[in-house]
Amino acid sequence: MHIEEAALDQVVGHLARLDLKRLDLRGALEEVSAAMPPLFGVDGAGVLLIDENQVLRYCAATDDASKVLEAAQESTGEGPCVESLVMNSVVSVPDLEADGRWPHLVPLVVPNGIRAVLGVPVSVAGGPVGSLNVYRSETYEWDDSDVRATQAFAGIVSQLIGLAMVADGQGDVVAQLQRALEARVMIERAVGVLIAVEGLDAPSAFERLRRAARSSRTRAADVAARVVAERRLRDD
Repeated sequence: MHIEEAALDQVVGHLARLDLKRLDLRGALEEVSAAMPPLFGVDGAGVLLIDENQVLRYCAATDDASKVLEAAQESTGEGPCVESLVMNSVVSVPDLEADGRWPHLVPLVVPNGIRAVLGVPVSVAGGPVGSLNVYRSETYEWDDSDVRATQAFAGIVSQLIGLAMVADGQGDVVAQLQRALEARVMIERAVGVLIAVEGLDAPSAFERLRRAARSSRTRAADVAARVVAERRLRDD
């Protein structure tokens, strides 16, 4: 579906003026998500944001299937939105069922009517902190207008997060992101160590840290601090 630039500009302009004194951040992100299906012609949309362990967590969704998609990626640690975060790039999936990258995710979401997914990273303070996604219940080749429009909405999400983080009383989502950003500095240093010592690329090093944190039930920032201090990642 080609998205008209004039219609996109009008909706984005309205969303950019959302009043965070009236809405908390979660409420504002729900409004952003709700504006996407009628404009994009998609079946649903949602926002996932990282926690202090750099794991994506549900934040907003337009419908039950979107909630299933977000919950499944949260529980499996894989999917287009996870990849969008880790790679800090657009991830376009015309047909989840035919895509072999996420074998644990597909059986959880395809039976719920999710076939095509487009994920775009959401960035704050120079790095990705989440993913904005839209889905269709049938296979679909996402075009450039879909990508540009989703990126424009991701920009609004980034703007709202930035405003919320300097405001008072913005609730649990802002607190979650503040902890995530505090942890990110040490995690990025540890990723650099693993790249240098183990010869990994950045996404693989990041995922190795996350797996180690999950398996040891330790905060990712604490695992990262140990990697920086010891110049290695222990397998215990």
